[in-house]
Amino acid sequence: MNKKIKEKILKGVAASPGISIGTPFYYVHEILSVSRETVPDYEIELEIQKYRVALEKTKEQILNDKKNAAKRGGGEAGKIFDAHLLLIDDQVLTDEVIYFISIHNVQAPYAVSKVMKDYQTAFEKMQNQYFSQRAFDIEDVCRRIVKNIISEDSQLEQSTVLKGKQIVVSNNIYPSDTLNFNKDLILGIVTEYGGKTSHAAILSRALEVPAVVGATGITKWIKKASLIIVDGYTGIIILNPKPSTFESYKKRQHEEIKQVEDDLKYSILPSITLDNQKIKIMCNIQSSLEIENVIKWNSDGVGLFRTEFLFESSLSILSEDEQFKIYDDISEKLYPREIVIRLLDIGGDKLNDKISVKEDNPFLGVRGMRLLFHNPDILKSHLRAILRASGRNNVSIIIPFVANITEINKTKIIIEKIKKELINEGYKINDKIKLGIMIEIPSVVMIADAVAKIVDYFSIGTNDLTQYVLAADRGNERVSYIYDSFHPAVVKMLDMTIQAAKKGNIPVGLCGQMAGYPIAIPLLLGLGLREFSVTPFLVPVVKKIIRRLDTNECRILAQKCLKSSTARSVTAILSDFFEKKIGENPLQ
Repeated sequence: MNKKIKEKILKGVAASPGISIGTPFYYVHEILSVSRETVPDYEIELEIQKYRVALEKTKEQILNDKKNAAKRGGGEAGKIFDAHLLLIDDQVLTDEVIYFISIHNVQAPYAVSKVMKDYQTAFEKMQNQYFSQRAFDIEDVCRRIVKNIISEDSQLEQSTVLKGKQIVVSNNIYPSDTLNFNKDLILGIVTEYGGKTSHAAILSRALEVPAVVGATGITKWIKKASLIIVDGYTGIIILNPKPSTFESYKKRQHEEIKQVEDDLKYSILPSITLDNQKIKIMCNIQSSLEIENVIKWNSDGVGLFRTEFLFESSLSILSEDEQFKIYDDISEKLYPREIVIRLLDIGGDKLNDKISVKEDNPFLGVRGMRLLFHNPDILKSHLRAILRASGRNNVSIIIPFVANITEINKTKIIIEKIKKELINEGYKINDKIKLGIMIEIPSVVMIADAVAKIVDYFSIGTNDLTQYVLAADRGNERVSYIYDSFHPAVVKMLDMTIQAAKKGNIPVGLCGQMAGYPIAIPLLLGLGLREFSVTPFLVPVVKKIIRRLDTNECRILAQKCLKSSTARSVTAILSDFFEKKIGENPLQ
């Protein structure tokens, strides 16, 4: 009998937003007993045949899961299973298993487990989140193959049958598990391992259930918990919450439900200030799974599509056709709304061992366009795919991590060359596709007037801009007290960029987290910003605030902030203004 514990708080990675409160369902994967059993020479061929039959059966099951995932979450959800199909079709892996059976005279289940476990262990040892996540793909496929060898009936495990509405807790949730659970009964998902790029995290967002992954210790403590709270916003899990904690989160959950209902009302209203200034509100997305929410919240389109996520969630470099299908699908579903596709920005915190290089200081090294210039084949297929999807005239391209004009001109030359190739090949493309740049590096801000003459628009990435202006790694907790987007130097950089865009008569948007900060909205409007790009669910919140503001008053506010010398004074000015004009305390 497990002794219940008092309230305990664990921290993981927030993977899917929302708050869930309920009883835990501890999901333990079925343990398949595989021992080293030898077979005589005359049975070796039989074991190999069992393995081949199981491979085909597993492939059929994965294809079926892929089809079901696509129905529930779109083509990209289905694409998650492509990694599993690659493993099934890997001839080297297949040959290794067959060789192991033949040389060691062992049964097929043991050979599969041994060979694939070796691969899994090798992936887990790599100091890279991408590869550690892919180790779970190998484990999932191995489990399915072995089960198909030793069992005639590989139907749904009883352990995946939820006992009413519950929160699923497990070491890790395989993609196949996520699909087998009854969506209507899942209140939330918590895993011991995994990260934001894990397949389980992706599918959780597709299923729209709160999720926290990488919660170290959850499987150790979960048996002693009768009730848990999952905060998909902060990554916090609370086991056996005390009455005051329970009531606090129950209130937040109730407010969240009311907020969603209220937000939906605002989402249908136009984004116009009190003095009739039309403001564009776009969305930041990293997957086609989020398109439904872009439309649901009635945004003006996608202001930032992070393509690196597509590459991070695939076992191999995406081909031109694979990319084209994704971009074209999004363009079609969003039409006539706009979509701004950011060129692959892998490097630094998104390091991907498939194409990047190990560096002592990746944040100041080969990332963004620098990496793509080093990999011309990848850049070419990337651009060809985007241009092929531009035929509806609602797709634009944005260049990441730009430090100088030379990088912009070099990219433009490459794009023009590819345009001619595609037209000669008979493709219908937008020959006048817009090309913009991310404003993330201070050097570009300082020459923004000149840059505005050669690009079609600016998009300010305040997350990186703040990091580089203040020389404070945004992921380093030890310097988190320095990292502050309300620092006067950052505010002045924003002002310089917006004024340069205005002078050059080009649009300028802001796609960093700052665009979704309530107290920042009056400041940004006052600086002259007329386009915000935020997480989909924040669209109605931003719209609600904008509809209560007058840009003339915001302009006076911005001038006060530009004269301030500390981040604290800027925050105080903005908080005071927000409380007076919006009637709420933005810091609560």
